[in-house]
Amino acid sequence: MGAMLEGVTVLELGQVIAGTFGGTILADMGAEVIKVEPHRGDTARNPNIAPLRGESAIHLFMNRGKRSVVLDLKSDRGLELFYRLVETADVVIDNFRPGVMDRLGIDHDSLKARNPDIITATVTGFGETGPLRDKAAFDLVIQAYSGHMDYTGEPDGPPARVGTPLADLAGGIYACISILGALCGRELHGSGRHADVSMLDSLVSLLAYDGLDYLNSGRVATRQGTAHSHMVPWQAFTTRDGHVVVVARDEKFWRNLCQAIDRRDLIDDPRSRDNAARVANREFVVGELEAVFARMTSAELTELLDGYDIPSSPVNDMAAVLADDHVIARGMVRTYHHPTLGEVRYQPSPMKLSGWQQPDRHAPMLGEDTESVLSERLGLGGDAIAALAAEGVIGVLDPLPDR
Repeated sequence: MGAMLEGVTVLELGQVIAGTFGGTILADMGAEVIKVEPHRGDTARNPNIAPLRGESAIHLFMNRGKRSVVLDLKSDRGLELFYRLVETADVVIDNFRPGVMDRLGIDHDSLKARNPDIITATVTGFGETGPLRDKAAFDLVIQAYSGHMDYTGEPDGPPARVGTPLADLAGGIYACISILGALCGRELHGSGRHADVSMLDSLVSLLAYDGLDYLNSGRVATRQGTAHSHMVPWQAFTTRDGHVVVVARDEKFWRNLCQAIDRRDLIDDPRSRDNAARVANREFVVGELEAVFARMTSAELTELLDGYDIPSSPVNDMAAVLADDHVIARGMVRTYHHPTLGEVRYQPSPMKLSGWQQPDRHAPMLGEDTESVLSERLGLGGDAIAALAAEGVIGVLDPLPDR
């Protein structure tokens, strides 16, 4: 069975994370994603940021499975080549600031004139409309503005950044969802669409039920560390050699926990007999559990809790999770062969569909596919390609490394 998105072509103008992660997922699902890059390349290629043996780990992760074409969109001939590529494509993704696509002449309406079915998606910090549309933004700016940092961290500590670039990744994921929806909509309704994806909108949406609660009750979610405002116990506990999270939200789990630690008295204690009581008496309940758990190692505690079917987990570091037997068994650590680095291990997209296997394709060298894409899609011959390269309209990789 072929890949789900086999036959779908995506032209990716996006850079770094927010503008590339959606394309990464689409490539993992079988779309042909062609990065259209300036001569300097995607900013994610900067080897001084997340350096890994002369490359950037950001590039190696975000651009895997894609092809690279170097094209000068500010030149008339480069722009015409891009228009011709658009005529062969289904989707164009960018994360330029508002107005840039219009100035380059490659906004949705301009591209639609060349390909009425084209789908475009633009990922920006604050969106293409509204009073802050022109405000500069990076992931940290959006995490702060969206309120996520305000209620992340310890209760008596300062606001904290989510470890992963949540705003960038969310923008990429929602761009991917928008594109998939537009592809389905095009099949059903017969026209391409433009998706305006704001990183801020994405994180405001991800405030989820805490946001809805505030809008309807005025209650403000506050920093809880690893704890939960509405459930006890639901947090990380210190052990002799680390930390274990314990989530005994439902009463059956609470009863099991009390039995597991030989504290059956807590089942009927009015301070802990149900979740409402435990929330009201959080300090007492947490203190009783801390006294027990602190005497055990993380492995001992996890084994005990698993034996009673209580949701729990050690707090793994990066090394532990990426070497974990279950993670490996689920195929979440894979390898592709890079032209200069050799084997590169990576985490693939998590989708697993019957009858289909994600490909392991490397992140491309800059301009690695310029010649083949222009030949295959536009029918350009070697002399024409060489002339365009000599004029600086395109960039080619010479010599092309063996794959």
